[in-house]
Amino acid sequence: MSYARSSRLPDETSRHASLHALLNCIIKEVAIPHRTLFYRWPAQRKGLPEQLHGIPLLIEWSASLSLFVMVDRRSVIGSHFYLSDVYLRETGTAGWYLPELVGLVSLLLEHCQWHDGRLNKELCDQIVQSHDVMTTIVAHAVEQPRLYPLTDYRRSEQGLWFGHPNHPTPKARQWPPHLLQDKPAYTPEFCATAALHQFSFPVAGLSVQANRLGTLDVLPHVADQRHAEDDDRVVLSMHPVQADLFRQDARVAALIEDGIIGDLGQSGWRAAPTASMRTWYIEGHPWFLKGSLNVRITNCVRKNAWYELESTLVIDRIMHRLIQQKDTALDALCVAREPATVHWSPTEGDEAEQRWFREQTGMILRENFCQRFSPQRCLLSATLFARDAQLAPMVLSFIDAATSAGEGNNLPSEGQVRQWFQAYLRTLVAPVMGLFFCHGIVMEPHLQNCVLIHDEGMPRQMLLRDFEGVKLTHDKGVDWLAGESLHPRVKESMTYRREQGWNRIAYCLLVNHVAEAILALSWQRPALADALWQDTQDELRRVRQALGTSAPELDALLKGGELPCKTNFKLRLMAQADRQAQYVALPNPWRISQAVGREVAYG
Repeated sequence: MSYARSSRLPDETSRHASLHALLNCIIKEVAIPHRTLFYRWPAQRKGLPEQLHGIPLLIEWSASLSLFVMVDRRSVIGSHFYLSDVYLRETGTAGWYLPELVGLVSLLLEHCQWHDGRLNKELCDQIVQSHDVMTTIVAHAVEQPRLYPLTDYRRSEQGLWFGHPNHPTPKARQWPPHLLQDKPAYTPEFCATAALHQFSFPVAGLSVQANRLGTLDVLPHVADQRHAEDDDRVVLSMHPVQADLFRQDARVAALIEDGIIGDLGQSGWRAAPTASMRTWYIEGHPWFLKGSLNVRITNCVRKNAWYELESTLVIDRIMHRLIQQKDTALDALCVAREPATVHWSPTEGDEAEQRWFREQTGMILRENFCQRFSPQRCLLSATLFARDAQLAPMVLSFIDAATSAGEGNNLPSEGQVRQWFQAYLRTLVAPVMGLFFCHGIVMEPHLQNCVLIHDEGMPRQMLLRDFEGVKLTHDKGVDWLAGESLHPRVKESMTYRREQGWNRIAYCLLVNHVAEAILALSWQRPALADALWQDTQDELRRVRQALGTSAPELDALLKGGELPCKTNFKLRLMAQADRQAQYVALPNPWRISQAVGREVAYG
């Protein structure tokens, strides 16, 4: 039995998905670290249904507020399927009751006693807005029952219907109010393509920075240069929403009025927005186009910061050198190259103004790896382990089709699941650990940064992407910067203390990525999770033996050390920037049997 049901209306499905994402956050970030989570029935059960299935989970949020929900397993890292509604009880009230989403969030904030600083009063509105967007997305998915996000790469990018499963506002998008539509073409989940907005600029002020490419190799791929009025002008592409925001600035409006900037409207290529919202996929085009988008998406404004435009090229050069070295520790490494950036800024004006234009117009070219592997072999990992419109994991039908030569209509055997997962781990763990321990390079292997390359469903390689988020450790990684002439702000943005680097890797790899994969793969069979965590430990041990260098952090983890967990909920609660994220400690998942006893299967 599962809490996924095909009879739900879109609003009900999105309400449960929103609640589940919020529960995931508060369980991992607050209840487990503060030891206020218990797998037991409350002493007072008035208001709870008599027939509840599964394992009781009680959270004592404060001295006067408790939450209760039924789950399918005991998990020391707070990774569950939820089998009931979420119930609340306040001290002094008659009993437990079902809260509305707004009421639940309001009470959580009102009774929040462990924080330091002022609370973000907009968080409740952002959670509601995320839920509303989710409802529209689910309604669209229900209308198209043949839409299967795991068919090919583009569909996987546009099939992440519920977003980040451990974030309080997974689908929050603060679009300008006048651009809100029911199903805007620039939103990936509606499977649309949109024409890119184009502007023309004087060649004076244009900057093309590239590795292993010339200007003439770059410009024809960032926009349709046939729209340039003459040889002294160049055309750049922009997200339609970014273009609207750009034109509203008084400085830009004046330059358009004077004819210095030409507004060409949505005259560009038709492109498919990907899950990141600001990266565009054009079928048959050699590059993804990653532009700025000054809109808060989930947790932060998605602009190409000027220092990230520079650091991306540095990381691209480092990765190119690494691959040429043919290091055996990196045999499985596969990355999406990002060898060029383009931007325009006026030749006059102070440094702050020029940087503003640089960030508004900046574009990164990222390799279209679908031309290397074919779109049918590439899948976004975030969608691979995500839920369908009925909140059931999609990966199991994918595995069934791959391992049984069937149509993906059956639940694959436990043996088939483990065989597939072991192959998946072999593509993922070794390159991430090799980069960190051998070279001091911190990739972010979270679900949305990883693309599985498969052969008829069986994992063959993992492509890691997004050089913007790559960091170099102070103890080893900065050695790669020898010979680079960098602005201090650029160097600061791309370096980490070793502890920061390990926290980021361990969280992205094990809490964000592997834990979600195991949860999806053990749907309806929660006891299978133990075996899948054991497979993960075995792969980590295999990688550790092959590293050939010291790896104290990995050694500590394999001996039972804790896992770092990023505090997405606390971050939004404090209205802080993503770079200010802190980590809390979660118990080691390989101690699950000793700590909480065997997980129980469905009755």
